[in-house]
This record gives sequence, structure tokens and C-alpha cells, in this order.
Amino acid sequence: MTLLNLLNYELSWHDREKWDKTIRLLKEFSEDHNGDLSYIKDTARIIKYRIDGIDAFIQQNTAAVCPSCENVCCVNKHGFYDYEDLIYVYALGIAPPVYKKGVSDTEPCRFLSEAGCAIERSIRPFRCNWYFCGALLKHIENGPAKPYRIFIKQLDEIVDLRKEMLDGFFRILKSA
Repeated sequence: MTLLNLLNYELSWHDREKWDKTIRLLKEFSEDHNGDLSYIKDTARIIKYRIDGIDAFIQQNTAAVCPSCENVCCVNKHGFYDYEDLIYVYALGIAPPVYKKGVSDTEPCRFLSEAGCAIERSIRPFRCNWYFCGALLKHIENGPAKPYRIFIKQLDEIVDLRKEMLDGFFRILKSA
């Protein structure tokens, strides 16, 4: 099975054979095509920078809402990288975490600590960063309008950059 065949929505760390093969092939591809991937790597660094730039805004809001939450939404099934996250972290030169076998998807996320997520926001799985429960979303929307508008604009830019990075990566992969 080729890397192109493995990088899809069916990829799951639960299928260790496919997961490990994907990680190995992605690492090899990244090393073998280092020069070709320079634009992808630059775009990933810009995405990381942009996510770091909105971290304080998100942290301010989660600090106000999450400590009183009785229904923790940070569960294991959301804390796994998907194939797009893998492309992003490898473009940054980072390896994904090693997941423990036998951990239920419905248990609190293994990266959740008393102080929040133990993974730096800019390298968390995409769905972790951009999931906002109803209470958090309401708190953000009811806050000052200008910071909210700026946040939405920055979020849109991050999504656009991510799409650009992924499209570019797949163009290179298909032509290799």
C-alpha cells in the first residue's frame, strides 16, 4: 500500500499496522523530498505562528468556561491525529505522540491535565483546537465584539492556509 493510499479518512491509530506504516512512509517521504516540500514546511510554520497568535484569546475564554464544566468534552477519540494532522506535524519536523493501546475512546483525553491540554495548542489535532462546546462558544460570542471578529478572521486564515498546505502536499505526493 502506498502513502497516497494510506492518507485518507479511514486512517486510525487503532489499526496499528496501517498507522505505523503510514508514519514510516510519511517520514521517508518527508526526508526524501525535503527540498520539494519547502513551501509546505513554510506554510506549516505560518500556520503554527498564527495558531500561537490566537492562543491567548482562546485560553482566556477556556479559563473562564472549562473549569466549571461537568461534561468534559476532551475525550480520547478527539485527541488522535488524523492524516491531515500528520502531514502538518511532519511538515513542522515533529513526530506525533505514541498512543497507548487499550485506552477507551470515551475516557478523558490522556493529554488533559489539571491545567488543560498538555499538548501545545499549535500542534494539537486540528479538531481539538477548533471544537467549541455550546457554553464556550456562547462565552466567546458574548464577549467584546472586536476581539471576536479578529479571532474569526484569524481562524478563517488558518483554515485557508491549512487547505493550501494540504493541497500542495498532495500535488507533490502525486507527482513523486
